[in-house]
Amino acid sequence: MVDKNRSRILKWTESLIRFPSENRPPDGNEGEAQQFIEEECRAIGFEVDSFKPDSVPGIENHPYWLPGRNYPDDRRNVVASLKGSGGGRSILLSGHIDVAPREPGRWEVTEPFEPLVRNGRLYGRGSADLKGGMAAAYWAVRILVEMGFKPRGDILFESVVDEEYAGGNGTLASRLRGYNADLGILTEPTRMEVCPASLGAFLGNITLRGKAGVPYTGSQITNPILGLSRVVQLFSEWEEKWRRGNSHPLFKGKDKELKILLWNLSTGSEGEFTQLGAPLTARLSWIVWCYPGMGEEEFYRKFRKYWDEAGKEEGLKNFKIELVPDYHFVRPWETDPSSEAVQAVLAAWQRYMGEQPSVGGASFSCDLAIYGDVGKMPCVIIGPRGDNLHAPDEWVLLEDLYSLTGIFATVISRWCG
Repeated sequence: MVDKNRSRILKWTESLIRFPSENRPPDGNEGEAQQFIEEECRAIGFEVDSFKPDSVPGIENHPYWLPGRNYPDDRRNVVASLKGSGGGRSILLSGHIDVAPREPGRWEVTEPFEPLVRNGRLYGRGSADLKGGMAAAYWAVRILVEMGFKPRGDILFESVVDEEYAGGNGTLASRLRGYNADLGILTEPTRMEVCPASLGAFLGNITLRGKAGVPYTGSQITNPILGLSRVVQLFSEWEEKWRRGNSHPLFKGKDKELKILLWNLSTGSEGEFTQLGAPLTARLSWIVWCYPGMGEEEFYRKFRKYWDEAGKEEGLKNFKIELVPDYHFVRPWETDPSSEAVQAVLAAWQRYMGEQPSVGGASFSCDLAIYGDVGKMPCVIIGPRGDNLHAPDEWVLLEDLYSLTGIFATVISRWCG
């Protein structure tokens, strides 16, 4: 059935990519894409609930809530439910509909929201992150419905808003509204690896305060931009130190080591006029990833100690150094790989693909902890191979979309049947 429906799966995925559902904090443009998802789910017999994240009672007081985001009437989660006959286990297939903006840079293969197939790859913004995985989840359910499958356990399929930019409010809203299951599958792009764990992420800014002005009168100018050149070097040294001091059994091998990302440089305060001279302040935005088991208190104790000591060296001692967290802590999570739920996913994978899947930790941060900690459900991440996420010419491997559709359908039929 998957093979027979390849053209339909591709056409549907292309339709989803055409919606420019960009997340541009504090706003998002998910409305039209969510309306499409809602209509498609109703068409195959699902009950659908559509709701704004901030409409869930008490959500803004929850420790996982990220303040400062806007939710107009069309920025809504969509949760579709197919009730089972009873006596079976429930499943949730989940993904986020928002995508990174079309920036930075110029797209060469196609325009961001004009999907194009070339050499087995489907290009377009969100193709890998994560509309491809969402399409596979939707079509897994649709194929089972068209085959006449009658589950004993409930099947939930959801499309949430506002995941990008360290979000999570959409995912949190669904969990607090009660849409949880005996097994959750998150369709982030794991390169076809079954991932019962994901990294956490600390986000923040380091600011150097120096002395503004120009050196015409011979006075000493402590330019914080020059100080940041040393800060960048120190971040590289921190990364090596951070890797040596941390390990986790699910994060072994290539691309599994802990990383940092320096992602923005700026001077002055927002809206402040910049003089033609040395600025008063210079700011560097950073992300530091961590393994499951790490908390905020432990991290910041080590991180602040590192920068307190660095601030005493010759190149930085004339600056005031400020460390300020930003967004919020995206928590890491791990589902026990030996749990019945994870083992059921591995068995279904092997049954459909005819080979053993690779199992490990996802080398990115995401909403997994919200499913596990708030939703109290075992959850794994499975998604396709692709590249150029959050960059020009993003693509997803089409063969993986079809394989995932079959894998998800096999998981559902065996878990809920």
